[in-house]
Amino acid sequence: MYNGAGTHALEAGVWHMEAVNSKGIRWIRYDERTRTLDVAYTNSGEYRYLDVGPEVYAWLVRAESKGTFVNRLVKERYRYERLDDERAASGEGDLEQLLRDSLESEKSKED
Repeated sequence: MYNGAGTHALEAGVWHMEAVNSKGIRWIRYDERTRTLDVAYTNSGEYRYLDVGPEVYAWLVRAESKGTFVNRLVKERYRYERLDDERAASGEGDLEQLLRDSLESEKSKED
């Protein structure tokens, strides 16, 4: 169920997802129950950072530069796992990028 403002209530808990205005990050997602922060980078895939407190997510949402915040206060301080390994191994990541490139190409033709 969607509660507005990027907050979703699930049976397992509450998670927040935000599209961000960043050169290096496409979106961020935080799960309060599992204390995990997911970050989708524009060039290097999707990662899950483990045992991240809700205050860190709150600071990230308010940070002027999401990329700088993640680089300085998340990447080196929290354990992580890559989320898109299976998709990348199967070639789905390449297909997704091809679709994105195609949409960008169409958009630039319209402008």
